[in-house]
Amino acid sequence: MASEATFQKLLEEMVRRFTQNEVAPFDMEIDREGRLPKGLFQKLQDLGFLNAILPLDSDGAALNMTEAANLIKQLAYGNASVGVLLEGQYKTLYQLMKYGNDDIKERYLPKANHEIFAFGNTEPSGGSNPSGHQATARQNGSNKWVINGDKIMITNGTLAKNYIVVVKTDSDEFSCFLVDTQMPGVSFGQTENFIGLRGIPFGELVLDNVTVDESHLLGKRGQGLEIANHAHDDARILMGAVLTGIMEHIISVVKEYVQQRQAGQVLLKDLLLTHEKIAEIVTNKELTRLAYTDAARSKDERKTYTQLSAITKSFGSRAAVKAGDMALQLLGGYGYSYDYPIEHLIRDARAMEIAEGTVEKMFTEITQAEFIKEV
Repeated sequence: MASEATFQKLLEEMVRRFTQNEVAPFDMEIDREGRLPKGLFQKLQDLGFLNAILPLDSDGAALNMTEAANLIKQLAYGNASVGVLLEGQYKTLYQLMKYGNDDIKERYLPKANHEIFAFGNTEPSGGSNPSGHQATARQNGSNKWVINGDKIMITNGTLAKNYIVVVKTDSDEFSCFLVDTQMPGVSFGQTENFIGLRGIPFGELVLDNVTVDESHLLGKRGQGLEIANHAHDDARILMGAVLTGIMEHIISVVKEYVQQRQAGQVLLKDLLLTHEKIAEIVTNKELTRLAYTDAARSKDERKTYTQLSAITKSFGSRAAVKAGDMALQLLGGYGYSYDYPIEHLIRDARAMEIAEGTVEKMFTEITQAEFIKEV
């Protein structure tokens, strides 16, 4: 236990220094330019962040979910897009590790050291609701599948080289396949012009008669929705970490400002109203941290965590947006200024009230899980 605690401390210190030196100084630039600064992706790769959750025998660092979430939280403190880049990577790799056969894992997991993986579920016709999905995979012979369809708003879409996609294998049957950009028929479509999380692309993957063999099927035929749900659950935990990082960033901006700005003859930091707003932001930040940590621990201990992950995303996303709004009010005109980070932190947080299931959908999942407990 002592060595594990020491490792965690060393990891946190390393990530903290990396964020301080290589991410935070470029936060505003990332939002304004709509991309990561030159060289940052290579540094993430060089330090082993891309494949940190993989087992040691796959050249990873074997981080568990708790450690991975804490890593993402610290990076998101510097810039939320960097945290979300790894959220998309990790949620996809988790499914490949869990559901991939030995052949596909042997061929693809080593690529995670230098390539991005992404999960494609959302479609133009029905969002992430499978009832509206049109993408299909049809068997061609005994060992081949031909995939056709269109997946949109993929986290890291167009940046990723490898994609797990959810497609119909029968009229009411869904399965997951792994495709990569080297396959004939794989191309990119539109990249979304989102108002937040502007450092990474959210893009469209077009699949036109893409042929794969049976080894590219994850899990079993008909297991696609289960895999997609697990991907959502994992992503929501990691989003809680990103949201905690955003709120920590908001707190740091507010603290610096209120210690210098006066209201009449009194510093803002000495006003009760300021204390009230900061206390609420700090409280909600800490509650979000506890929520994602609890959900992550449950995954690490192989316990059910669907409800906990939904609670994390539902509470954390609303808390972060409200934290940004209260911080904007404290900063006044400067909070409303494009030249200060608060406005883009609100935009970044707002995305997570929608992505990986809307807040309203989270309410339904939380309630359903609660009733299931009593059956």
